Amino acid sequence: MSKPVSLPERFMQRHLRVFGVFWFITFMLYLPAVKAGMVGDFAGWLYTVRYSSFSDYVNRPDSLSLYQFTQLVTLAYYKIFGINPWAWHILNVTLHAVNCQILFVISRKLFEDSHIRNAPIIALGGVLLYCFTPSNTEVIVHEPCFHYLLSFLILLSIVRLVQKFHHQQHKKYVWLALLLYLPSTYSLELFYITPWFILALSVYYRVVLHYDKAIFKKVILWFFVPLLVIFGAYEVVLNLVIHVQIAHVGIFFNKYGYSYLTKPPKYLFHLLFLGRYFSFDTRQAIYSFCESIAGLSIFYGLVVLAFVLFFARVNKVGMKAKAAVLIFTWALFTLSVVVPLEFPEMQLVLFDRYTYFMAPFVFLLLVLLLSSVGNKSIAILLFSAYAIVNICFTVKTNYYWKRSAYIVKRLINEIPDPGSRTIILLNPPENMNGILMLGSQPISVWKLCHNLYSDKKINNTVYDVASYNMVTPDDGAHVNVLNDSTITVTLNQWGTWWWYRYRGATSYENADYKLDMKDAGHWYQLTLKHPASQYLLLYQKGDQWLPVDWNKKNTEQY
Repeated sequence: MSKPVSLPERFMQRHLRVFGVFWFITFMLYLPAVKAGMVGDFAGWLYTVRYSSFSDYVNRPDSLSLYQFTQLVTLAYYKIFGINPWAWHILNVTLHAVNCQILFVISRKLFEDSHIRNAPIIALGGVLLYCFTPSNTEVIVHEPCFHYLLSFLILLSIVRLVQKFHHQQHKKYVWLALLLYLPSTYSLELFYITPWFILALSVYYRVVLHYDKAIFKKVILWFFVPLLVIFGAYEVVLNLVIHVQIAHVGIFFNKYGYSYLTKPPKYLFHLLFLGRYFSFDTRQAIYSFCESIAGLSIFYGLVVLAFVLFFARVNKVGMKAKAAVLIFTWALFTLSVVVPLEFPEMQLVLFDRYTYFMAPFVFLLLVLLLSSVGNKSIAILLFSAYAIVNICFTVKTNYYWKRSAYIVKRLINEIPDPGSRTIILLNPPENMNGILMLGSQPISVWKLCHNLYSDKKINNTVYDVASYNMVTPDDGAHVNVLNDSTITVTLNQWGTWWWYRYRGATSYENADYKLDMKDAGHWYQLTLKHPASQYLLLYQKGDQWLPVDWNKKNTEQY
Protein backbone atom coordinates (compact mmCIF):
# COMPACT_ATOMS: atom_id res chain seq x y z
CA MET A 1 0.00 0.00 0.00
CA SER A 2 1.20 3.52 -0.78
CA LYS A 3 2.08 5.78 2.09
CA PRO A 4 -0.62 8.42 2.82
CA VAL A 5 0.35 11.92 1.74
CA SER A 6 0.36 14.41 4.61
CA LEU A 7 -1.51 17.70 4.45
CA PRO A 8 1.70 19.81 4.16
CA GLU A 9 2.91 17.55 1.35
CA ARG A 10 -0.38 17.88 -0.53
CA PHE A 11 -0.22 21.64 0.01
CA MET A 12 3.33 21.80 -1.39
CA GLN A 13 2.46 19.58 -4.37
CA ARG A 14 -0.50 21.78 -5.23
CA HIS A 15 1.65 24.91 -5.09
CA LEU A 16 4.35 23.34 -7.23
CA ARG A 17 1.78 22.35 -9.84
CA VAL A 18 0.38 25.88 -10.02
CA PHE A 19 3.90 27.34 -10.20
CA GLY A 20 4.71 24.85 -12.95
CA VAL A 21 1.72 26.10 -14.97
CA PHE A 22 2.85 29.71 -14.67
CA TRP A 23 6.46 28.82 -15.47
CA PHE A 24 5.56 26.72 -18.52
CA ILE A 25 3.23 29.39 -19.92
CA THR A 26 5.83 32.12 -19.45
CA PHE A 27 8.65 30.00 -20.85
CA MET A 28 6.70 29.07 -24.00
CA LEU A 29 5.44 32.60 -24.62
CA TYR A 30 8.92 34.08 -24.27
CA LEU A 31 10.89 31.32 -26.00
CA PRO A 32 11.34 33.40 -29.19
CA ALA A 33 13.05 36.14 -27.15
CA VAL A 34 15.63 33.94 -25.39
CA LYS A 35 18.62 35.71 -26.95
CA ALA A 36 17.14 39.20 -26.83
CA GLY A 37 17.29 41.86 -24.14
CA MET A 38 21.03 42.49 -23.77
CA VAL A 39 20.71 46.00 -25.18
CA GLY A 40 20.32 49.52 -23.85
CA ASP A 41 21.62 49.87 -20.29
CA PHE A 42 22.91 46.29 -20.35
CA ALA A 43 26.05 47.29 -22.25
CA GLY A 44 26.84 50.00 -19.69
CA TRP A 45 26.20 47.55 -16.86
CA LEU A 46 28.44 44.93 -18.45
CA TYR A 47 31.26 47.44 -18.94
CA THR A 48 30.94 48.50 -15.29
CA VAL A 49 30.91 44.97 -13.91
CA ARG A 50 34.00 44.07 -15.98
CA TYR A 51 36.16 47.14 -15.62
CA SER A 52 35.08 49.07 -12.51
CA SER A 53 36.29 48.53 -8.98
CA PHE A 54 34.05 46.55 -6.66
CA SER A 55 33.24 49.72 -4.69
CA ASP A 56 32.30 51.74 -7.77
CA TYR A 57 30.21 48.88 -9.16
CA VAL A 58 28.23 48.31 -5.97
CA ASN A 59 27.77 51.96 -4.99
CA ARG A 60 27.18 53.46 -8.47
CA PRO A 61 28.71 56.89 -7.66
CA ASP A 62 26.82 58.71 -10.44
CA SER A 63 23.41 57.26 -9.51
CA LEU A 64 20.51 59.02 -7.80
CA SER A 65 19.54 55.78 -6.06
CA LEU A 66 20.87 53.28 -3.56
CA TYR A 67 20.92 50.00 -5.48
CA GLN A 68 23.62 48.10 -3.59
CA PHE A 69 21.48 45.01 -3.02
CA THR A 70 20.54 44.72 -6.69
CA GLN A 71 24.16 45.27 -7.70
CA LEU A 72 25.38 42.50 -5.39
CA VAL A 73 22.77 40.03 -6.65
CA THR A 74 23.51 40.70 -10.32
CA LEU A 75 27.27 40.57 -9.67
CA ALA A 76 26.94 37.14 -8.04
CA TYR A 77 24.81 35.87 -10.92
CA TYR A 78 27.27 37.25 -13.46
CA LYS A 79 30.20 35.56 -11.70
CA ILE A 80 28.40 32.22 -12.01
CA PHE A 81 26.84 32.46 -15.49
CA GLY A 82 28.58 35.34 -17.27
CA ILE A 83 26.33 36.76 -19.99
CA ASN A 84 24.89 33.44 -21.10
CA PRO A 85 21.53 34.51 -22.61
CA TRP A 86 19.78 31.30 -21.57
CA ALA A 87 20.84 31.72 -17.93
CA TRP A 88 19.55 35.30 -17.72
CA HIS A 89 16.37 34.45 -19.60
CA ILE A 90 15.57 31.49 -17.34
CA LEU A 91 16.19 33.69 -14.30
CA ASN A 92 13.68 36.31 -15.47
CA VAL A 93 11.10 33.71 -16.54
CA THR A 94 11.39 31.95 -13.19
CA LEU A 95 11.11 35.14 -11.14
CA HIS A 96 8.01 36.16 -13.08
CA ALA A 97 6.48 32.72 -12.50
CA VAL A 98 7.26 33.00 -8.77
CA ASN A 99 5.59 36.42 -8.67
CA CYS A 100 2.53 34.95 -10.36
CA GLN A 101 2.49 32.09 -7.87
CA ILE A 102 2.66 34.38 -4.81
CA LEU A 103 -0.01 36.66 -6.30
CA PHE A 104 -2.24 33.65 -6.80
CA VAL A 105 -1.75 32.49 -3.20
CA ILE A 106 -2.39 35.98 -1.78
CA SER A 107 -5.50 36.65 -3.86
CA ARG A 108 -6.94 33.15 -3.45
CA LYS A 109 -6.55 33.30 0.33
CA LEU A 110 -7.95 36.83 0.41
CA PHE A 111 -11.04 35.74 -1.53
CA GLU A 112 -11.45 32.60 0.55
CA ASP A 113 -11.19 34.57 3.80
CA SER A 114 -13.80 36.91 2.35
CA HIS A 115 -16.10 33.92 1.63
CA ILE A 116 -16.22 34.70 -2.08
CA ARG A 117 -17.51 31.81 -4.17
CA ASN A 118 -15.08 30.25 -6.66
CA ALA A 119 -12.17 32.07 -4.98
CA PRO A 120 -9.42 29.88 -6.54
CA ILE A 121 -10.88 30.26 -10.04
CA ILE A 122 -11.18 34.05 -9.77
CA ALA A 123 -7.64 34.35 -8.40
CA LEU A 124 -6.25 32.06 -11.08
CA GLY A 125 -8.06 33.96 -13.84
CA GLY A 126 -6.68 37.32 -12.74
CA VAL A 127 -3.13 36.05 -12.39
CA LEU A 128 -3.26 34.21 -15.72
CA LEU A 129 -4.15 37.49 -17.45
CA TYR A 130 -1.17 39.03 -15.70
CA CYS A 131 0.97 36.15 -16.93
CA PHE A 132 -0.29 36.60 -20.53
CA THR A 133 -0.24 40.37 -20.89
CA PRO A 134 2.14 41.82 -23.51
CA SER A 135 2.85 44.79 -21.22
CA ASN A 136 5.30 42.56 -19.32
CA THR A 137 7.69 41.83 -22.20
CA GLU A 138 10.12 44.61 -21.30
CA VAL A 139 10.53 43.39 -17.73
CA ILE A 140 10.86 39.70 -18.64
CA VAL A 141 13.06 40.07 -21.74
CA HIS A 142 15.19 43.14 -21.05
CA GLU A 143 17.90 42.09 -18.57
CA PRO A 144 18.38 45.57 -17.01
CA CYS A 145 14.78 45.27 -15.71
CA PHE A 146 15.75 42.36 -13.44
CA HIS A 147 15.32 44.52 -10.34
CA TYR A 148 11.63 45.03 -11.17
CA LEU A 149 11.10 41.29 -10.83
CA LEU A 150 13.18 41.02 -7.66
CA SER A 151 11.60 44.04 -5.95
CA PHE A 152 8.07 42.88 -6.67
CA LEU A 153 8.96 39.43 -5.36
CA ILE A 154 10.08 40.94 -2.05
CA LEU A 155 6.98 43.12 -1.72
CA LEU A 156 4.64 40.22 -2.44
CA SER A 157 6.54 37.94 -0.05
CA ILE A 158 6.14 40.45 2.78
CA VAL A 159 2.42 40.84 2.03
CA ARG A 160 2.04 37.07 2.09
CA LEU A 161 3.88 36.83 5.43
CA VAL A 162 1.55 39.43 6.97
CA GLN A 163 -1.45 37.57 5.55
CA LYS A 164 -0.21 34.33 7.12
CA PHE A 165 0.32 36.17 10.41
CA HIS A 166 -3.40 36.92 10.50
CA HIS A 167 -4.00 33.18 10.72
CA GLN A 168 -1.01 32.10 12.80
CA GLN A 169 0.71 34.69 14.96
CA HIS A 170 4.20 33.21 14.69
CA LYS A 171 7.03 35.67 15.25
CA LYS A 172 9.05 33.99 12.49
CA TYR A 173 6.79 35.80 10.00
CA VAL A 174 7.78 39.12 11.56
CA TRP A 175 11.50 38.43 11.41
CA LEU A 176 11.29 37.13 7.86
CA ALA A 177 9.39 40.24 6.75
CA LEU A 178 11.94 42.57 8.35
CA LEU A 179 14.87 40.60 6.93
CA LEU A 180 13.33 40.87 3.46
CA TYR A 181 12.46 44.56 3.72
CA LEU A 182 15.90 45.72 4.86
CA PRO A 183 17.81 44.72 1.68
CA SER A 184 14.87 45.82 -0.49
CA THR A 185 15.53 49.42 0.60
CA TYR A 186 18.75 49.14 -1.42
CA SER A 187 16.97 48.12 -4.59
CA LEU A 188 14.21 49.56 -6.78
CA GLU A 189 12.10 52.14 -4.96
CA LEU A 190 9.03 49.91 -4.89
CA PHE A 191 9.73 49.43 -1.18
CA TYR A 192 8.35 52.95 -0.62
CA ILE A 193 4.85 51.47 -0.72
CA THR A 194 5.46 48.15 1.08
CA PRO A 195 4.38 49.40 4.55
CA TRP A 196 1.19 50.81 3.09
CA PHE A 197 0.37 47.54 1.33
CA ILE A 198 0.43 45.66 4.61
CA LEU A 199 -1.43 48.44 6.44
CA ALA A 200 -4.26 48.27 3.88
CA LEU A 201 -4.34 44.47 4.15
CA SER A 202 -4.49 44.57 7.94
CA VAL A 203 -7.24 47.21 7.95
CA TYR A 204 -9.23 45.00 5.59
CA TYR A 205 -8.88 41.96 7.84
CA ARG A 206 -9.83 44.00 10.91
CA VAL A 207 -12.64 46.21 9.57
CA VAL A 208 -14.17 44.05 6.84
CA LEU A 209 -13.43 40.50 8.00
CA HIS A 210 -13.59 41.38 11.73
CA TYR A 211 -10.38 39.65 12.74
CA ASP A 212 -9.35 40.11 16.35
CA LYS A 213 -8.29 43.61 17.34
CA ALA A 214 -5.21 42.18 19.05
CA ILE A 215 -3.96 40.85 15.71
CA PHE A 216 -4.36 44.28 14.14
CA LYS A 217 -2.35 45.87 16.96
CA LYS A 218 0.42 43.32 16.56
CA VAL A 219 0.61 43.94 12.80
CA ILE A 220 0.95 47.67 13.42
CA LEU A 221 3.56 47.30 16.18
CA TRP A 222 5.54 44.38 14.79
CA PHE A 223 5.33 44.95 11.02
CA PHE A 224 4.17 48.43 10.05
CA VAL A 225 6.14 50.53 12.58
CA PRO A 226 9.45 48.61 12.16
CA LEU A 227 9.16 48.92 8.38
CA LEU A 228 8.70 52.67 8.77
CA VAL A 229 11.78 52.78 11.00
CA ILE A 230 13.83 50.91 8.38
CA PHE A 231 12.49 53.28 5.74
CA GLY A 232 13.50 56.23 7.91
CA ALA A 233 17.02 54.83 8.24
CA TYR A 234 17.15 54.50 4.45
CA GLU A 235 16.10 58.15 4.09
CA VAL A 236 18.94 59.23 6.41
CA VAL A 237 21.47 57.30 4.32
CA LEU A 238 19.97 58.66 1.08
CA ASN A 239 20.31 62.25 2.33
CA LEU A 240 23.83 61.74 3.58
CA VAL A 241 25.13 59.93 0.50
CA ILE A 242 23.20 61.38 -2.46
CA HIS A 243 21.70 64.53 -0.90
CA VAL A 244 18.16 63.96 -2.20
CA GLN A 245 14.91 63.18 -0.38
CA ILE A 246 13.29 60.97 -3.01
CA ALA A 247 15.52 58.60 -4.95
CA HIS A 248 15.43 58.16 -8.70
CA VAL A 249 12.10 59.88 -9.36
CA GLY A 250 12.70 62.89 -7.14
CA ILE A 251 13.93 65.03 -10.01
CA PHE A 252 10.54 64.67 -11.73
CA PHE A 253 8.42 65.93 -8.84
CA ASN A 254 6.80 69.35 -9.08
CA LYS A 255 7.50 69.51 -12.81
CA TYR A 256 4.33 68.11 -14.34
CA GLY A 257 1.63 68.58 -11.68
CA TYR A 258 -1.42 68.52 -13.95
CA SER A 259 -0.08 65.61 -15.97
CA TYR A 260 -0.19 63.33 -12.92
CA LEU A 261 -3.98 63.30 -13.19
CA THR A 262 -3.87 62.36 -16.86
CA LYS A 263 -1.75 59.23 -16.42
CA PRO A 264 -4.16 56.84 -14.63
CA PRO A 265 -6.68 56.73 -17.51
CA LYS A 266 -3.81 56.42 -20.00
CA TYR A 267 -2.29 53.47 -18.14
CA LEU A 268 -5.72 51.88 -17.93
CA PHE A 269 -5.99 52.26 -21.71
CA HIS A 270 -2.61 50.56 -22.12
CA LEU A 271 -3.32 47.68 -19.76
CA LEU A 272 -6.97 46.82 -20.30
CA PHE A 273 -7.39 47.82 -23.94
CA LEU A 274 -3.86 47.08 -25.23
CA GLY A 275 -3.55 50.73 -26.15
CA ARG A 276 0.07 50.39 -27.28
CA TYR A 277 -1.08 48.44 -30.33
CA PHE A 278 -3.53 51.02 -31.68
CA SER A 279 -2.48 53.22 -34.59
CA PHE A 280 -0.49 56.35 -33.78
CA ASP A 281 -3.38 58.67 -34.68
CA THR A 282 -5.87 56.68 -32.57
CA ARG A 283 -3.53 56.65 -29.58
CA GLN A 284 -2.91 60.36 -29.79
CA ALA A 285 -6.63 61.06 -29.97
CA ILE A 286 -7.24 58.97 -26.84
CA TYR A 287 -4.31 60.54 -25.00
CA SER A 288 -5.63 63.99 -25.90
CA PHE A 289 -9.06 63.06 -24.57
CA CYS A 290 -7.50 61.79 -21.33
CA GLU A 291 -5.72 65.12 -20.97
CA SER A 292 -8.85 67.20 -21.62
CA ILE A 293 -11.07 68.65 -18.92
CA ALA A 294 -14.00 66.63 -20.28
CA GLY A 295 -12.05 63.37 -20.29
CA LEU A 296 -10.68 63.86 -16.78
CA SER A 297 -14.10 64.90 -15.50
CA ILE A 298 -15.72 61.75 -16.87
CA PHE A 299 -12.97 59.42 -15.62
CA TYR A 300 -12.67 60.82 -12.11
CA GLY A 301 -16.39 61.44 -11.91
CA LEU A 302 -17.01 57.73 -12.47
CA VAL A 303 -14.39 56.80 -9.86
CA VAL A 304 -15.89 59.15 -7.27
CA LEU A 305 -19.42 57.96 -8.09
CA ALA A 306 -18.38 54.32 -7.62
CA PHE A 307 -16.91 55.10 -4.19
CA VAL A 308 -19.90 57.20 -3.14
CA LEU A 309 -22.26 54.36 -4.05
CA PHE A 310 -20.03 51.85 -2.29
CA PHE A 311 -19.85 53.74 1.00
CA ALA A 312 -23.53 54.70 0.84
CA ARG A 313 -24.38 50.99 0.69
CA VAL A 314 -21.36 49.61 2.51
CA ASN A 315 -23.49 47.39 4.76
CA LYS A 316 -25.38 45.94 1.79
CA VAL A 317 -22.70 45.42 -0.84
CA GLY A 318 -21.24 41.96 -1.26
CA MET A 319 -17.78 40.79 -0.30
CA LYS A 320 -16.59 40.97 -3.90
CA ALA A 321 -17.05 44.73 -3.86
CA LYS A 322 -15.24 45.04 -0.54
CA ALA A 323 -12.34 42.90 -1.72
CA ALA A 324 -12.24 44.98 -4.92
CA VAL A 325 -11.73 48.14 -2.86
CA LEU A 326 -8.64 46.64 -1.24
CA ILE A 327 -7.23 45.54 -4.60
CA PHE A 328 -8.03 48.95 -6.08
CA THR A 329 -6.17 50.57 -3.16
CA TRP A 330 -3.13 48.41 -3.89
CA ALA A 331 -3.32 49.45 -7.55
CA LEU A 332 -3.33 53.09 -6.48
CA PHE A 333 -0.23 52.51 -4.36
CA THR A 334 1.63 51.08 -7.35
CA LEU A 335 0.37 53.93 -9.52
CA SER A 336 1.80 56.48 -7.07
CA VAL A 337 5.30 55.15 -7.79
CA VAL A 338 5.12 55.79 -11.54
CA VAL A 339 2.97 58.91 -12.02
CA PRO A 340 5.98 61.22 -11.55
CA LEU A 341 7.72 59.47 -14.45
CA GLU A 342 7.33 60.18 -18.14
CA PHE A 343 4.34 58.43 -19.72
CA PRO A 344 5.27 56.30 -22.78
CA GLU A 345 3.16 57.52 -25.68
CA MET A 346 5.36 56.38 -28.57
CA GLN A 347 5.79 52.93 -30.11
CA LEU A 348 5.74 49.64 -28.19
CA VAL A 349 7.52 48.20 -25.13
CA LEU A 350 9.73 51.11 -24.00
CA PHE A 351 8.77 52.00 -20.39
CA ASP A 352 6.09 49.29 -20.25
CA ARG A 353 8.01 48.23 -17.13
CA TYR A 354 6.16 50.96 -15.24
CA THR A 355 2.96 48.90 -15.39
CA TYR A 356 4.49 45.64 -14.13
CA PHE A 357 3.43 46.24 -10.51
CA MET A 358 0.04 47.69 -11.35
CA ALA A 359 -1.11 45.11 -13.91
CA PRO A 360 -1.98 42.18 -11.60
CA PHE A 361 -4.35 44.24 -9.50
CA VAL A 362 -6.05 45.69 -12.58
CA PHE A 363 -6.58 42.18 -13.97
CA LEU A 364 -7.82 40.83 -10.64
CA LEU A 365 -10.40 43.62 -10.60
CA LEU A 366 -11.40 42.73 -14.16
CA VAL A 367 -11.93 39.05 -13.31
CA LEU A 368 -13.86 39.97 -10.16
CA LEU A 369 -16.14 42.00 -12.40
CA LEU A 370 -16.49 39.16 -14.92
CA SER A 371 -17.31 36.72 -12.10
CA SER A 372 -20.34 38.86 -11.30
CA VAL A 373 -21.84 38.32 -14.76
CA GLY A 374 -25.02 36.30 -14.31
CA ASN A 375 -24.49 34.05 -17.31
CA LYS A 376 -21.32 32.07 -16.57
CA SER A 377 -20.99 30.88 -20.17
CA ILE A 378 -20.81 34.48 -21.36
CA ALA A 379 -18.27 35.30 -18.61
CA ILE A 380 -16.07 32.37 -19.65
CA LEU A 381 -16.35 33.32 -23.32
CA LEU A 382 -15.37 36.93 -22.61
CA PHE A 383 -12.44 35.85 -20.46
CA SER A 384 -11.21 33.35 -23.06
CA ALA A 385 -11.44 35.83 -25.92
CA TYR A 386 -9.62 38.50 -23.92
CA ALA A 387 -6.89 36.04 -22.87
CA ILE A 388 -6.36 34.87 -26.47
CA VAL A 389 -5.99 38.45 -27.71
CA ASN A 390 -3.39 39.14 -25.01
CA ILE A 391 -1.49 35.96 -25.87
CA CYS A 392 -1.44 36.86 -29.58
CA PHE A 393 0.02 40.31 -28.92
CA THR A 394 2.58 38.90 -26.49
CA VAL A 395 3.76 36.43 -29.13
CA LYS A 396 3.87 39.20 -31.73
CA THR A 397 5.93 41.45 -29.46
CA ASN A 398 8.35 38.67 -28.56
CA TYR A 399 8.99 38.08 -32.25
CA TYR A 400 9.90 41.77 -32.51
CA TRP A 401 12.37 41.12 -29.70
CA LYS A 402 13.75 38.09 -31.55
CA ARG A 403 14.12 39.89 -34.87
CA SER A 404 15.68 43.00 -33.36
CA ALA A 405 18.21 40.85 -31.45
CA TYR A 406 19.18 39.06 -34.68
CA ILE A 407 19.73 42.38 -36.47
CA VAL A 408 21.75 43.84 -33.57
CA LYS A 409 23.97 40.77 -33.40
CA ARG A 410 24.81 40.94 -37.10
CA LEU A 411 25.37 44.70 -37.05
CA ILE A 412 27.72 44.41 -34.06
CA ASN A 413 29.78 41.53 -35.46
CA GLU A 414 29.78 41.95 -39.24
CA ILE A 415 31.42 45.04 -40.72
CA PRO A 416 33.90 45.49 -43.59
CA ASP A 417 37.54 45.59 -42.55
CA PRO A 418 38.18 49.24 -41.59
CA GLY A 419 41.97 49.01 -41.59
CA SER A 420 43.22 52.10 -39.81
CA ARG A 421 40.34 54.30 -40.97
CA THR A 422 37.90 56.15 -38.73
CA ILE A 423 34.51 54.39 -38.76
CA ILE A 424 31.42 56.57 -39.23
CA LEU A 425 28.08 54.79 -38.74
CA LEU A 426 25.47 56.87 -40.52
CA ASN A 427 22.23 55.33 -39.22
CA PRO A 428 22.53 52.76 -36.40
CA PRO A 429 18.99 51.71 -35.41
CA GLU A 430 17.71 53.22 -32.17
CA ASN A 431 14.93 50.68 -31.67
CA MET A 432 12.42 48.48 -33.44
CA ASN A 433 8.91 49.60 -32.52
CA GLY A 434 10.21 50.73 -29.13
CA ILE A 435 12.44 47.69 -28.52
CA LEU A 436 15.93 49.06 -27.84
CA MET A 437 18.70 48.21 -30.29
CA LEU A 438 21.89 50.31 -30.60
CA GLY A 439 21.19 54.03 -30.64
CA SER A 440 23.70 56.86 -31.01
CA GLN A 441 25.91 58.61 -28.46
CA PRO A 442 29.03 60.81 -28.55
CA ILE A 443 30.94 57.76 -27.28
CA SER A 444 29.93 55.11 -29.79
CA VAL A 445 27.42 52.58 -28.48
CA TRP A 446 28.29 50.28 -31.37
CA LYS A 447 31.99 50.23 -30.47
CA LEU A 448 31.18 49.60 -26.80
CA CYS A 449 28.92 46.67 -27.69
CA HIS A 450 31.32 45.26 -30.26
CA ASN A 451 34.24 45.25 -27.84
CA LEU A 452 32.12 43.79 -25.04
CA TYR A 453 30.47 41.01 -27.04
CA SER A 454 33.14 40.16 -29.62
CA ASP A 455 36.53 38.50 -29.24
CA LYS A 456 38.01 40.79 -31.91
CA LYS A 457 38.39 44.30 -30.51
CA ILE A 458 38.11 47.50 -32.51
CA ASN A 459 40.61 50.24 -31.62
CA ASN A 460 39.60 52.62 -34.39
CA THR A 461 37.78 55.83 -33.66
CA VAL A 462 34.06 55.19 -34.19
CA TYR A 463 31.19 57.67 -34.49
CA ASP A 464 27.43 57.06 -34.29
CA VAL A 465 26.14 59.97 -36.40
CA ALA A 466 22.39 59.65 -35.82
CA SER A 467 20.07 56.72 -35.10
CA TYR A 468 16.47 56.16 -36.15
CA ASN A 469 13.34 54.15 -35.31
CA MET A 470 13.05 50.86 -37.18
CA VAL A 471 9.52 49.66 -37.86
CA THR A 472 10.15 46.60 -40.03
CA PRO A 473 13.26 44.36 -40.23
CA ASP A 474 14.04 45.69 -43.72
CA ASP A 475 14.17 49.38 -42.80
CA GLY A 476 17.28 51.42 -43.38
CA ALA A 477 18.70 54.38 -45.28
CA HIS A 478 20.39 55.28 -48.55
CA VAL A 479 23.10 57.81 -49.39
CA ASN A 480 24.00 60.22 -52.15
CA VAL A 481 27.59 61.42 -52.63
CA LEU A 482 27.45 65.11 -53.62
CA ASN A 483 31.21 65.75 -53.82
CA ASP A 484 34.49 64.53 -52.36
CA SER A 485 33.52 65.49 -48.81
CA THR A 486 29.73 65.75 -48.63
CA ILE A 487 26.93 63.19 -48.66
CA THR A 488 23.24 63.13 -47.89
CA VAL A 489 21.70 60.33 -45.81
CA THR A 490 17.99 59.67 -46.31
CA LEU A 491 15.77 57.18 -44.53
CA ASN A 492 14.11 54.66 -46.83
CA GLN A 493 10.81 55.01 -44.99
CA TRP A 494 8.84 57.99 -43.70
CA GLY A 495 7.91 58.71 -40.10
CA THR A 496 10.81 56.92 -38.41
CA TRP A 497 12.74 60.03 -37.27
CA TRP A 498 16.36 60.72 -36.43
CA TRP A 499 17.70 60.41 -32.86
CA TYR A 500 20.88 61.35 -31.02
CA ARG A 501 21.61 60.92 -27.28
CA TYR A 502 18.04 59.64 -26.66
CA ARG A 503 16.58 62.85 -28.12
CA GLY A 504 15.46 64.07 -31.48
CA ALA A 505 18.60 64.68 -33.54
CA THR A 506 19.71 68.21 -34.42
CA SER A 507 22.69 69.66 -36.27
CA TYR A 508 26.08 69.36 -34.59
CA GLU A 509 29.76 69.00 -35.44
CA ASN A 510 32.94 67.47 -34.04
CA ALA A 511 36.59 67.12 -35.04
CA ASP A 512 35.80 64.82 -37.99
CA TYR A 513 32.53 65.95 -39.53
CA LYS A 514 29.65 68.42 -39.53
CA LEU A 515 26.05 67.20 -39.52
CA ASP A 516 23.40 69.49 -40.96
CA MET A 517 19.98 68.06 -40.03
CA LYS A 518 17.80 69.11 -42.94
CA ASP A 519 14.68 67.16 -41.94
CA ALA A 520 14.61 65.42 -38.55
CA GLY A 521 12.05 62.99 -39.90
CA HIS A 522 13.82 62.08 -43.11
CA TRP A 523 17.33 63.23 -44.12
CA TYR A 524 20.52 65.02 -43.20
CA GLN A 525 23.72 66.24 -44.87
CA LEU A 526 27.17 65.21 -43.64
CA THR A 527 30.39 67.05 -44.49
CA LEU A 528 33.77 65.49 -43.68
CA LYS A 529 36.59 67.67 -42.33
CA HIS A 530 39.39 65.44 -43.64
CA PRO A 531 39.93 63.50 -46.87
CA ALA A 532 37.35 60.77 -47.45
CA SER A 533 40.10 58.17 -47.74
CA GLN A 534 40.63 58.45 -43.97
CA TYR A 535 37.10 57.23 -43.24
CA LEU A 536 34.94 54.15 -43.60
CA LEU A 537 31.36 55.39 -43.89
CA LEU A 538 28.70 52.71 -43.37
CA TYR A 539 24.94 52.94 -43.79
CA GLN A 540 22.58 50.32 -42.41
CA LYS A 541 19.86 48.51 -44.28
CA GLY A 542 18.13 45.58 -42.59
CA ASP A 543 20.81 43.49 -40.89
CA GLN A 544 23.74 44.77 -42.97
CA TRP A 545 26.25 47.61 -43.01
CA LEU A 546 26.88 48.87 -46.54
CA PRO A 547 29.96 51.01 -47.36
CA VAL A 548 29.59 54.37 -49.07
CA ASP A 549 31.17 54.29 -52.55
CA TRP A 550 32.76 57.70 -53.11
CA ASN A 551 33.17 56.99 -56.82
CA LYS A 552 29.40 57.00 -57.36
CA LYS A 553 28.51 60.67 -57.21
CA ASN A 554 24.99 62.08 -57.52
CA THR A 555 23.61 58.55 -57.50
CA GLU A 556 21.32 57.10 -54.84
CA GLN A 557 23.16 54.22 -53.17
CA TYR A 558 20.74 51.71 -51.64
